[in-house]
Amino acid sequence: MSDMPDTPTMLDMMSAYALDAVDHAKTQGIDLDFSPESVRAVETLLGSMYDTRPKGLVERLFSRGPSQDVLLTFAKMYGGYVGEVLRRSSGGEWYIDRNIVPGQATIGLRNGDRAIWPPSKVGKRLVNGPEDNVWHYFQVASKEWHGAV
Repeated sequence: MSDMPDTPTMLDMMSAYALDAVDHAKTQGIDLDFSPESVRAVETLLGSMYDTRPKGLVERLFSRGPSQDVLLTFAKMYGGYVGEVLRRSSGGEWYIDRNIVPGQATIGLRNGDRAIWPPSKVGKRLVNGPEDNVWHYFQVASKEWHGAV
Protein backbone atom coordinates (compact mmCIF):
# COMPACT_ATOMS: atom_id res chain seq x y z
CA MET A 1 0.00 0.00 0.00
CA SER A 2 1.37 3.43 -0.94
CA ASP A 3 2.02 6.24 1.51
CA MET A 4 1.08 8.70 -1.22
CA PRO A 5 -2.35 10.31 -0.77
CA ASP A 6 -4.90 9.61 -3.47
CA THR A 7 -4.76 12.15 -6.27
CA PRO A 8 -8.02 14.10 -6.46
CA THR A 9 -10.06 13.56 -9.60
CA MET A 10 -11.55 16.33 -11.72
CA LEU A 11 -14.89 15.53 -10.10
CA ASP A 12 -13.34 15.91 -6.62
CA MET A 13 -11.82 19.27 -7.54
CA MET A 14 -14.88 20.72 -9.25
CA SER A 15 -17.17 19.47 -6.47
CA ALA A 16 -14.91 21.20 -3.94
CA TYR A 17 -14.99 24.43 -5.97
CA ALA A 18 -18.79 24.18 -6.14
CA LEU A 19 -18.98 23.81 -2.35
CA ASP A 20 -16.69 26.86 -2.01
CA ALA A 21 -19.22 28.77 -4.14
CA VAL A 22 -22.04 27.65 -1.82
CA ASP A 23 -20.02 28.89 1.18
CA HIS A 24 -19.17 32.20 -0.50
CA ALA A 25 -22.77 32.80 -1.59
CA LYS A 26 -23.93 32.18 1.97
CA THR A 27 -21.69 35.07 3.13
CA GLN A 28 -23.62 37.21 0.64
CA GLY A 29 -26.99 36.08 2.03
CA ILE A 30 -27.71 33.65 -0.82
CA ASP A 31 -28.46 29.95 -0.29
CA LEU A 32 -27.44 27.72 -3.17
CA ASP A 33 -29.02 24.25 -3.21
CA PHE A 34 -27.78 22.76 -6.52
CA SER A 35 -31.23 23.15 -8.11
CA PRO A 36 -31.41 24.42 -11.70
CA GLU A 37 -33.26 27.52 -10.43
CA SER A 38 -30.33 28.33 -8.10
CA VAL A 39 -28.24 29.22 -11.17
CA ARG A 40 -30.43 32.33 -11.48
CA ALA A 41 -29.18 33.36 -8.02
CA VAL A 42 -25.60 32.75 -9.18
CA GLU A 43 -26.19 35.12 -12.12
CA THR A 44 -27.51 37.77 -9.72
CA LEU A 45 -24.45 37.36 -7.49
CA LEU A 46 -22.04 37.50 -10.43
CA GLY A 47 -23.85 40.62 -11.65
CA SER A 48 -23.26 42.28 -8.28
CA MET A 49 -19.60 41.29 -8.41
CA TYR A 50 -19.26 42.74 -11.91
CA ASP A 51 -21.04 45.96 -10.91
CA THR A 52 -18.52 46.62 -8.13
CA ARG A 53 -15.47 46.32 -10.41
CA PRO A 54 -13.79 49.55 -11.55
CA LYS A 55 -14.66 50.09 -15.23
CA GLY A 56 -13.36 53.35 -16.67
CA LEU A 57 -9.71 54.29 -17.12
CA VAL A 58 -9.72 56.87 -14.32
CA GLU A 59 -11.62 54.57 -12.00
CA ARG A 60 -9.15 51.74 -12.68
CA LEU A 61 -6.21 54.07 -12.03
CA PHE A 62 -7.47 54.99 -8.57
CA SER A 63 -9.33 51.85 -7.54
CA ARG A 64 -7.84 48.40 -7.84
CA GLY A 65 -10.25 45.67 -8.73
CA PRO A 66 -9.74 42.00 -7.97
CA SER A 67 -6.53 40.43 -9.23
CA GLN A 68 -6.51 37.93 -12.10
CA ASP A 69 -5.89 35.17 -9.55
CA VAL A 70 -9.00 36.18 -7.59
CA LEU A 71 -11.10 36.32 -10.77
CA LEU A 72 -9.81 32.88 -11.79
CA THR A 73 -10.70 31.45 -8.37
CA PHE A 74 -14.24 32.85 -8.56
CA ALA A 75 -14.55 31.54 -12.14
CA LYS A 76 -13.62 28.03 -10.97
CA MET A 77 -15.88 28.24 -7.91
CA TYR A 78 -19.02 29.47 -9.62
CA GLY A 79 -18.24 27.66 -12.88
CA GLY A 80 -17.87 24.51 -10.82
CA TYR A 81 -21.21 25.20 -9.20
CA VAL A 82 -23.04 25.81 -12.49
CA GLY A 83 -21.48 22.70 -14.01
CA GLU A 84 -22.28 20.60 -10.95
CA VAL A 85 -25.94 21.65 -11.11
CA LEU A 86 -26.08 20.38 -14.68
CA ARG A 87 -24.00 17.25 -14.00
CA ARG A 88 -26.04 16.27 -10.94
CA SER A 89 -29.36 16.69 -12.72
CA SER A 90 -28.45 15.39 -16.18
CA GLY A 91 -25.13 13.55 -16.04
CA GLY A 92 -21.75 14.28 -17.54
CA GLU A 93 -18.11 14.26 -16.54
CA TRP A 94 -15.51 16.93 -15.85
CA TYR A 95 -12.40 16.87 -18.01
CA ILE A 96 -9.43 18.94 -19.14
CA ASP A 97 -9.83 20.21 -22.70
CA ARG A 98 -6.52 21.04 -24.35
CA ASN A 99 -8.08 21.89 -27.73
CA ILE A 100 -9.96 25.11 -26.92
CA VAL A 101 -6.89 27.31 -26.45
CA PRO A 102 -3.66 25.79 -27.81
CA GLY A 103 -1.17 25.17 -25.03
CA GLN A 104 -3.73 25.86 -22.29
CA ALA A 105 -5.81 23.50 -20.18
CA THR A 106 -9.50 24.48 -20.05
CA ILE A 107 -11.89 22.85 -17.60
CA GLY A 108 -14.89 21.39 -19.37
CA LEU A 109 -17.94 19.27 -18.69
CA ARG A 110 -18.98 16.73 -21.31
CA ASN A 111 -21.92 14.44 -21.86
CA GLY A 112 -21.74 12.25 -24.94
CA ASP A 113 -20.71 14.46 -27.84
CA ARG A 114 -21.73 17.68 -26.04
CA ALA A 115 -19.32 19.83 -24.03
CA ILE A 116 -19.50 23.10 -22.14
CA TRP A 117 -16.90 25.14 -20.25
CA PRO A 118 -18.65 26.69 -17.22
CA PRO A 119 -15.54 28.17 -15.51
CA SER A 120 -14.63 29.99 -18.74
CA LYS A 121 -18.18 31.33 -19.05
CA VAL A 122 -18.18 32.59 -15.46
CA GLY A 123 -14.80 34.23 -16.04
CA LYS A 124 -16.24 36.02 -19.08
CA ARG A 125 -19.27 37.07 -17.02
CA LEU A 126 -17.03 38.63 -14.39
CA VAL A 127 -15.01 40.53 -17.01
CA ASN A 128 -17.58 41.36 -19.72
CA GLY A 129 -20.75 41.79 -17.71
CA PRO A 130 -24.35 40.91 -18.60
CA GLU A 131 -23.58 39.96 -22.20
CA ASP A 132 -22.20 36.71 -20.75
CA ASN A 133 -25.23 35.92 -18.59
CA VAL A 134 -24.73 32.50 -16.95
CA TRP A 135 -28.44 31.90 -16.33
CA HIS A 136 -29.10 32.09 -20.09
CA TYR A 137 -26.01 29.96 -20.74
CA PHE A 138 -27.25 27.34 -18.28
CA GLN A 139 -30.72 27.24 -19.81
CA VAL A 140 -29.35 26.70 -23.33
CA ALA A 141 -26.80 24.14 -22.14
CA SER A 142 -29.44 22.28 -20.16
CA LYS A 143 -31.75 21.97 -23.18
CA GLU A 144 -28.88 20.81 -25.40
CA TRP A 145 -27.63 18.43 -22.71
CA HIS A 146 -30.83 16.45 -22.79
CA GLY A 147 -30.22 15.72 -26.48
CA ALA A 148 -26.68 14.42 -25.82
CA VAL A 149 -25.74 11.21 -27.63
